[in-house]
Amino acid sequence: MIKTAADRLDDLVAHLVEAHPYDVPEIVAVPVTGGNPSYLAWVRDETRA
Repeated sequence: MIKTAADRLDDLVAHLVEAHPYDVPEIVAVPVTGGNPSYLAWVRDETRA
């Protein structure tokens, strides 16, 4: 499982498709509709340059 912010999803999918050895890697995005605000902020912060 890889976590990223919604606005980084397209870049992540492109990278995984390019780097993964499978012809069709399983990539599924699940929307986050809530959760621990501190954790969600951490994910956002960690997915920034």
